[in-house]
Amino acid sequence: MKKFFAVAVLVMILVFCAPAIIGIRAEARYQLAIDRIQQSGLAVISRSYNRGWFGSTAKTGIVFVGAKGSSADKKTDTLHLTLLSTISHGPLVSSGFGLAEISSEIEFPEHWIPLPDYPAQIHTLVDFDGRGHTRINLPAADIAGSEQLPDISFGGVTGEIDFDIAGNIEIHLILHSLGVGNAGKKLIELGETRLDSKSHSGDSGLMLGSGELKVQRLILHDQGQNEQFAVRELAVDLESSEEAEQVRAVASYRLERIEAGGAVYGPGLLRVELSRLSAPVLVRLQQAMEEIKNQAMSDAQRGMAMMGIVMGVGSELLKNDPAIAIKPLRLITPDGTVEGEISLRAEGLSLAELSNMRALAGKLVADLSLRMPEKLFRTMLIQQTRLQVERKISTMIEQGAEAPALEPGQLQQLVERQVDEQLSHWLSQQIIERDGEDLATVASLSSGLLTVNGKTIPLPQ
Repeated sequence: MKKFFAVAVLVMILVFCAPAIIGIRAEARYQLAIDRIQQSGLAVISRSYNRGWFGSTAKTGIVFVGAKGSSADKKTDTLHLTLLSTISHGPLVSSGFGLAEISSEIEFPEHWIPLPDYPAQIHTLVDFDGRGHTRINLPAADIAGSEQLPDISFGGVTGEIDFDIAGNIEIHLILHSLGVGNAGKKLIELGETRLDSKSHSGDSGLMLGSGELKVQRLILHDQGQNEQFAVRELAVDLESSEEAEQVRAVASYRLERIEAGGAVYGPGLLRVELSRLSAPVLVRLQQAMEEIKNQAMSDAQRGMAMMGIVMGVGSELLKNDPAIAIKPLRLITPDGTVEGEISLRAEGLSLAELSNMRALAGKLVADLSLRMPEKLFRTMLIQQTRLQVERKISTMIEQGAEAPALEPGQLQQLVERQVDEQLSHWLSQQIIERDGEDLATVASLSSGLLTVNGKTIPLPQ
């Protein structure tokens, strides 16, 4: 009888004490999750965690990076949200046994999104081994506009997130729709948008993996409700991997069509690959960027700080002879098809040699192949030349010099004449060649020699 009583007392002590002990581990897991949030590109501006015996509460302030004044002392003026979480300690949770069960709500500032009773549902179960599963359900809502905010029609977000203590994360999210308007008129329409990704922590600590973002449609309207620009069936695939302390990253873009100015472009395809990037250098770069992100500074100051960091690690990044390749590039236009391939890699290039044309040309290996409808190329060249002429005239006026007074028709004639002369010069020099209704060029750079369409072109000294 005494043994039974002693065992019963021991069991009661374990049952009573277990939630408090588990609560310590639950807090560690929660703080790890917040750290992951920061790695995803958001900035945590405040956090508090009150651990109790059978449960805990947490409050975390999150601001979107790059938002104006994104610092803790100005959070009332920034685009931010607060994550309110109630953590129930195990070992007993709603699904049986587990480390913790977390129910979270999102609280928006009323001057940004006036939804004080918005029933956002974010529910997370964490197992004893650190694995967890999150279900997300943000219901649809219509938000009336104000002086600070336009009309918003939010179709809701649903999805799931699986994670573990090793840093593996699998995400499946669906934004069902989003509309932005003003005075009852739609300005932006975003159709169903899906995000599917798998990521893990590489040997260097970088987050690597693969993901796909699909956008059903994106439509921009003007105030007259005319469709000005539309993108339909856009897909972005991302993939990154690490081997022998070198990182390779690939981004592929596919779209069914673009509608702009009454013209239809597409289908289109673009693939960009970066290779031979130093993983340890990227880790240091990421850490430095995160430190800047969490500091209170203006956008200009943040930009200068980031530029300084990039320049600081530039030499080490170049040691691995990084390379970039764009292959394929293809877009069907109303005037014909644009297609091409571009590759560029460094061979023993140092940061100091970037400002030395002769040294730079001798340390780069590049290949280019491009074909474009002449009509499209000429249109683009006219637009660029017109901007240059207008900028030159404005500069002359600002400096008090006598500038030519040109009527719109005269300005257009001047621009077209310059474009015709430029095209004739390039054709005569065989920098570009006509092939039917297209213009084409094939170029390569190696050992300091530039070859264009089979002809060696002297490089500027």
